Amino acid sequence: MSNKRAWKDKDRIAEDAAGWVARLQSSDATEEDHKQFAEWLALDPAHREAHGMYRRLWGELRDVPIPSDRLKKLARTRRRTAAARAMGFAVVAFVFLSMHQIGLLDRLRADHSTSVGEVRMVALEDGTRVDLNTDTAISVSYSEKARRVKVLRGEAFFDVAKNPARPFTVEDGTISAVAIGTRYSVRTATGGFHGDIQVEEGRVDVRTGSERVTVDAGHEAALNAEGKVTVRPADVGSTTAWRAGKLVFSNRPLKDVLDTLERYRKGRIFILDEAAAGSRVSGIFDLKDTEEALREIETTLPVTVTRLTGLMVIVRSRTP
Repeated sequence: MSNKRAWKDKDRIAEDAAGWVARLQSSDATEEDHKQFAEWLALDPAHREAHGMYRRLWGELRDVPIPSDRLKKLARTRRRTAAARAMGFAVVAFVFLSMHQIGLLDRLRADHSTSVGEVRMVALEDGTRVDLNTDTAISVSYSEKARRVKVLRGEAFFDVAKNPARPFTVEDGTISAVAIGTRYSVRTATGGFHGDIQVEEGRVDVRTGSERVTVDAGHEAALNAEGKVTVRPADVGSTTAWRAGKLVFSNRPLKDVLDTLERYRKGRIFILDEAAAGSRVSGIFDLKDTEEALREIETTLPVTVTRLTGLMVIVRSRTP
């Protein structure tokens, strides 16, 4: 048997096993479901091994919400192969499906966008250069008296062409940044990240509602829980190192690091315990090779990393 065929069989068994675990835990699993599962289990010793692994994992993931209507709809499917595979894909896909659906809508509205894991630069008609981070979409609206960019999702870094007669404004729906000529980034709030504006060079006039503050180079502005703008020093060079293809962390909690890595890959990364989440990470990683970053984390920290069908990664404290 070729390696390619072997990997296909392994992936199929993994999908079926995940599907059976999800299907049988549903409250409306029938006697026929259990009978078909027993038949599947007896077909191959590899089925029993894969099912045992996914069943243990399911117990550890019981705090991860699975929409009940999704489970019920798929559990009612009577064709064993189709149902098992559909459920398997649901287990690994439900947690990020809605995010990508929203992303599709943003890209349809955008003038420029990047896919997950892609970073690139675009030049606007006035000479302004914009670096787009992973999974980012922007729309551009220029007139004779003003230049406006809306960050629909993700993060963008602006090297603004100077033109005092045409102010350059970037907004994300909650906060706006006005500059005549400067270098700064705007990140929308998404997932575990708060939206912010970070200034590398020059000054930026930040506005939200009736509030207005000026942000100098080496500082960032963000909305706090009360919706007020807070300004504080920031290591802008490190936080925008993605422009050079790098992710830089200095004594950051592992949870924050994994949240960042997740932005550059398809699928989700789950961390299962507080001890692992609080581990501290310092290092420089290649954003195009998140697998190598995960391997290095597993080597240097007391955690184990489990990969499931390429779409779900589980991180937990290593047992003694």
